[in-house]
Amino acid sequence: MKSYIRLQNISIVIIFSLCFMNCMSTRVVSTYDNDSIMKQSKTSWNYAWGLITSKDIDPTCESGHMNAVTSTTNIGYILISAATLGIVVPQTVSWECAPIDIPIESL
Repeated sequence: MKSYIRLQNISIVIIFSLCFMNCMSTRVVSTYDNDSIMKQSKTSWNYAWGLITSKDIDPTCESGHMNAVTSTTNIGYILISAATLGIVVPQTVSWECAPIDIPIESL
């Protein structure tokens, strides 16, 4: 009977933690004065504990500069990483392009 109660308590804790688990993200911002709402994103896959990385991402910004980059993961990606013991690690990288600098002419 005690093992049943203990198994039930462990199951409740696991279900509770899975339900309230959130995404993890890291954000790097160069400047906060971006009015752009256009975000581009791509899923990056790393293999063999980071020994084989994905290709570099070309942001294709018209200005040639990025304003912010965010790297996120979710519960599905964490489960893939755990199931493969870290051999396959996916993450989503999203970025915002900096606005084009228009030179101001004096009159």
